[in-house]
Amino acid sequence: MTGNQADFYTKQIELHTGRLEQAKRKHRFYTFARLFSFLLIVLSWYLIGWGTVLLAVVTAETALFIYLVNKWLDAKLEKEKEELYIALNESELKLLKGNWSDFPDGSEFKSAQHPYANDMDLFGPKSVFQYINRTVLPTGTKRLAETLAIGAKDKQMNQQMMRELSDNMTWSQQFVVESKVFLKHEERQQTLQALTTAEFGGNSVNILRWILPAIAITSIVLYNLNLMASSQLMLTGLLVLGIVGTRLKQTNKWMHLVGNRSEKINALYKQLELFQQLDLSSDEGKKYKELLFGKTGMYQGLQELITIRKRAEYRMNVLVGVLLNYLFAWDFHLLVKSKKWHDKYATELEVWEAYMAEIEVWISGAIYRFNRGTTCFSEQDTDGDFAINSLGHPFVAAEKQICNDFTLRREEAFLIITGPNMAGKSTYLRSVGLAIISANAGFPVLAKTCKIPDMQLYSSMRTSDDLTVESSYFHAELTRLRFIMDAIESGKQVFVILDEILKGTNSKDKEIGSAGFLQKLNKIGAKGIIATHDLSLTDLAGQNAAFRNVYFDSTIEGEELYFDYKIRDGVCKNMNASFLLRKMKLVD
Repeated sequence: MTGNQADFYTKQIELHTGRLEQAKRKHRFYTFARLFSFLLIVLSWYLIGWGTVLLAVVTAETALFIYLVNKWLDAKLEKEKEELYIALNESELKLLKGNWSDFPDGSEFKSAQHPYANDMDLFGPKSVFQYINRTVLPTGTKRLAETLAIGAKDKQMNQQMMRELSDNMTWSQQFVVESKVFLKHEERQQTLQALTTAEFGGNSVNILRWILPAIAITSIVLYNLNLMASSQLMLTGLLVLGIVGTRLKQTNKWMHLVGNRSEKINALYKQLELFQQLDLSSDEGKKYKELLFGKTGMYQGLQELITIRKRAEYRMNVLVGVLLNYLFAWDFHLLVKSKKWHDKYATELEVWEAYMAEIEVWISGAIYRFNRGTTCFSEQDTDGDFAINSLGHPFVAAEKQICNDFTLRREEAFLIITGPNMAGKSTYLRSVGLAIISANAGFPVLAKTCKIPDMQLYSSMRTSDDLTVESSYFHAELTRLRFIMDAIESGKQVFVILDEILKGTNSKDKEIGSAGFLQKLNKIGAKGIIATHDLSLTDLAGQNAAFRNVYFDSTIEGEELYFDYKIRDGVCKNMNASFLLRKMKLVD
């Protein structure tokens, strides 16, 4: 665990624990005050006789009750926020100690057919995604997965925003918490795109929303002047409500669409408010803020939609709804306002969600950068050289990290890595893979410096047979290698990571096949790394300068095996399989 990060999270826990106690006291106070004010209303009805005095007293007490209910709701929200702050900081402390299971793991994005996701532990329990993910809304989660699995739309923008936000962890945590506090029901976080399907009918409601209230109010006036009978007043009321009721199904359908997205709408609006308050120094950040609060109309659009939803909530009480529709044709006014909103903003909804999803991706990257301490942002090398200095792996704790360099010169195609079991070959392969993924995503790279070409990553490290399609292990591996070859032959610039290929055949076939495959990859312009126990593959380096040998080593002292996890030039001479077999008493 690194000291500065742990200190920050510990202090945040202490700060918000104190605030939580204050929020709890406030919440308890308003709970009892709200109850007392309600009992006061009941008592007044009992003690004061019917008349003007009772009406005045109850009106004042009802106003007090509503005020206290709103204060109670505010206190409840404040308490929930403080609880979320504490939980978030406790989870970050656990992550620094090597346990990041509190965060969503993105299992829904797993795909065995992806070019590298399965081999690089990108999704699922104990994955890279779970380590990085601090997204809140489903759209942000999906965008983060796409960024890691496909690459960034704008690498430079990602790098600059993550750099800036990682220096403002207090705001980044506030963004996460104040978005999350609204999200309590998954069914109310659906995509806003469905709002584009709403239908509002003809323009008659625009006229009727004024005519019907005029009829209702005129009828009441005439009745009070004894110019209309009560039966006529009732018929007039039924007529008004009947006309409004012709659009009841349409109104309810629209309000159901909005209601099912209410939590997401509130969260998006809060995110936008927080982003508006953020003081950004970078040109990229300032331009993005101008975009969100300028021509998109997002802030005003969400504000108007929230107002429409709040007005719709008034009609949820049957008696209040009947009264509002009788006196004001409330539903018709809602439909007209909703249609105006829909005509103006509906086509922008997908874009709005995408804009805010990018901010969630930046915050995830910013917190990752803060947690890891020593990171850099990759620079693109246009000459074809790979140069990564002091490369590590995020799953290894900072105090236990053994860093290695990775270099591959433009005239070289493949590193061939040999070494004993458990010496660090696979971790090194994944470290290089994650550096390329991070570079393509515009994310921090866990290294001191990183300069690499723009290439797509493909890998074959884990292969399994599939009985459902009658695929043997060897056939599955060949299919995977063919998948990689197809990508290269299609013209893509590909960096290939291979770990002990052709394991499913005999040693002679494996030797010939592996050498032939590497030679073909070199011929068609691929670059990459292969880890192998097959020392005959290292002969390629003596035959062709496109191949270079490196190795990891171990030492045996008495009955103990030691590793330094450092990479060296050359070929490994020490293997430890026989020693391990004897140590575990599997052979004599």
